[in-house]
Amino acid sequence: MKNTVSERIPEISGRLSFRTKLGYGVASIADATLYDFVASFFLFFLSDVAGISPAFGGTIIFIAVVWDAITDPLIGTWSDRTKSKYGKRRPFLLGSAIPLGISVVLLFTVVGFEGMAKNMYYLAMAMILWLSYTCFNIPYYALGASLTSDNDERTRLSSIRQVFNYVGLFCASALPSFVIGFFIETGKPEETAWLYAAIIIGLIITITILITWRTTRGKEIIREEEEHSNSIIKDIMEVLRLKSYILIILASLFYAISYALLTSDILFFTTYILGVGEMQASLLFVTIVIAGIILSALLGPIAVKFDKRTVFIVLVTFSALVMIAMKFIGISTLNGAIVYMAMYSFGSAAYWTLIYALIYDVTEVDEFKSGRRREGVIVSYYSFFIKLGGAIAAQVAGLILEVSGYNPDAVEQTPETLDAILSLQTLYPGIFMLLCAIMIMLFPITRPRYQALTAALELKRQGKEYSTEGFEELL
Repeated sequence: MKNTVSERIPEISGRLSFRTKLGYGVASIADATLYDFVASFFLFFLSDVAGISPAFGGTIIFIAVVWDAITDPLIGTWSDRTKSKYGKRRPFLLGSAIPLGISVVLLFTVVGFEGMAKNMYYLAMAMILWLSYTCFNIPYYALGASLTSDNDERTRLSSIRQVFNYVGLFCASALPSFVIGFFIETGKPEETAWLYAAIIIGLIITITILITWRTTRGKEIIREEEEHSNSIIKDIMEVLRLKSYILIILASLFYAISYALLTSDILFFTTYILGVGEMQASLLFVTIVIAGIILSALLGPIAVKFDKRTVFIVLVTFSALVMIAMKFIGISTLNGAIVYMAMYSFGSAAYWTLIYALIYDVTEVDEFKSGRRREGVIVSYYSFFIKLGGAIAAQVAGLILEVSGYNPDAVEQTPETLDAILSLQTLYPGIFMLLCAIMIMLFPITRPRYQALTAALELKRQGKEYSTEGFEELL
């Protein structure tokens, strides 16, 4: 059997140095900072600061993600086929760092346009931002699969990366809430306070991406293939025929809807149900960050010992049931909301810590079946479904608020509106988080099957005889 793959840097396919893991993880700050800042604040910014209706704000977010459906697979395939002495993925990190920082500032700038011109400005900025994010996000996470092929090492890498991700969540949520509240209390106009927060966010994004670009130099495993597909559509269709991949992207879609419903509703929830301002609301984000950092650090070794798939299912299911229950129990105090966010963090930390380790396992299934490494394509559709879920949630949240009678100029909202805000914070995201856990229950890549697969894959790479015994379900 002919060997079609050769590793250019085989010595790093196993254990990674702690420095490499840290260097790779730093850019996760940029990823979480950008994504969570937009997910948590953009709909609120559009409706309460820029003066755009919640329904049309949701439409802006949705259209931008439809545009992203075109760019995601293109960028993923482009990064798969890139040939450079600097690697396949790292050049994209360098090229996206500055545009991403600038675009987030422009997105959160209040402009003097009126009517449709204002709407078109924010739509254009949203499309530019997601294109810049795609050029960073997909190659960055595909790079993680190219640093090591060791199953447990990937889990450890994901655990460290997720600790940085929660630092990014702090930068995206608690920090802006504090900055905006601080400048408003010092007499700055509201739009100026938002602009200052966006500038800080943009600097954090650019700097952390450049750090990872520098520290991962020479660490990427480059496998040169003898044959390449000439069709992007063929690559996509082959990947979408993998059962394990379909279940991963469905789980990710459901989680993204859950996550975006909760985060886009937080400021509405704290303002109208808890009756607190931005600075007090930042305590909820701080709770998620602190709990997430602690849990992410613990989840790496726990998932290595007990299998990441099992740990994922248990913790995500736990948080989902808590969220659904709190709709009927109710949350009326800031302290109660803090406890709620701590319980939610079990599932959130499990998802963000372990999902990429699960996705990376799919790349070996794909390589075994196709003979090609397509991390970029695989990450691209995962990334698209995450954004699609966020867009669906923003559209749904905007419509629910509008139908319930939400009025941004009112000091107090109607009982119907308050009930809708509570449901957006508890029941609806809880249901979708439970659906996420169910998809991973059906996910067929277990530790024994993966180990059997990778052993056979190594023999296949060397042109030796191999058997599919022990992992037939994956094919």
